[in-house]
Amino acid sequence: MIKMLRIDERLIHGQVAVVWSKVLHVDHILVANDAVVNNETQQMTMKMAVPDNIKFICRSVSDAAKILADPRAAKLAMFVVVQNFKDAIKIAQPLQDQIAVINVGNYGLLPVNQHDKPQKTIATAVQVDEDDLKEIKALAKLQPPFEAQLTPDSQSKNFKKIYGGE
Repeated sequence: MIKMLRIDERLIHGQVAVVWSKVLHVDHILVANDAVVNNETQQMTMKMAVPDNIKFICRSVSDAAKILADPRAAKLAMFVVVQNFKDAIKIAQPLQDQIAVINVGNYGLLPVNQHDKPQKTIATAVQVDEDDLKEIKALAKLQPPFEAQLTPDSQSKNFKKIYGGE
């Protein structure tokens, strides 16, 4: 079961590796990212942030989707992290009945996701452009709850309600 699919441009950091994984009671963290899968230094850095009792996996988005579609994955408590909304759609569309919640935090703030198009803030630490909004609306139409929430103790914003999923 995918306890959470998180869109976070920083991928693995303290909020994800320690705080969210503890609250979610996960035994695996899977980073689905086409660039990081080929960068051993980034993978090593992320793995060091993950608690010892949690298995860290890094795969391309398509390979991650295959792993998650395997019936054996349903028996695991998985936390899946992607860097953008487009990758989240690739994971969530075919697996939406296996995802407890889609969560977004820390997006649009780093150069990796900055665009020439105007951005607007739609939640704490979430800045998007028009293309991102189209992808958010697609995610909001999927089955799982969809929210913006930085940390488990911060206020959550229901994206399904705002962007047409409810």
